[in-house]
Amino acid sequence: GKSIFFLIEANPGPGMGVLLAYMFFGRGSAKQSAGGAAIIHFLGGIHEIYFPYVLMNPRLILAVILGGMTGVFTLTILNGGLVSPASPGSILAVLAMTPKGAYFANIAAIIAAMAVSFVVSAVLLKTSKVKEEDDIEAATRRMHDMK
Repeated sequence: GKSIFFLIEANPGPGMGVLLAYMFFGRGSAKQSAGGAAIIHFLGGIHEIYFPYVLMNPRLILAVILGGMTGVFTLTILNGGLVSPASPGSILAVLAMTPKGAYFANIAAIIAAMAVSFVVSAVLLKTSKVKEEDDIEAATRRMHDMK
């Protein structure tokens, strides 16, 4: 068997959408560092790397939520899921835990979640007030202080 629950947290799509939006529509050091963060997130499975980007613009929580909802909806419709938890939540671990016959559903869910998160993030980034420079270091410090 397989379960959709193993992909609710491990789906790299929502975070990747946020990072792609920063790569194209971000400003300052956040835009410069988003590419490296995207590689670490998608291939390395370290989801926490996109948290400071969301903390810089808390409205982006909406993009992550909508991306996650889209991924779960797609998995439900296409009958996707994993046979075991994918840890870390990289695309490589997700594919390793995908059973035969569920590759299309799982990949479609990741792409759909990424697309929705990217579009919503892009709109929110384009409509946010212009700051001198997005301070990724300050957002990272804030995230560590919250722990």
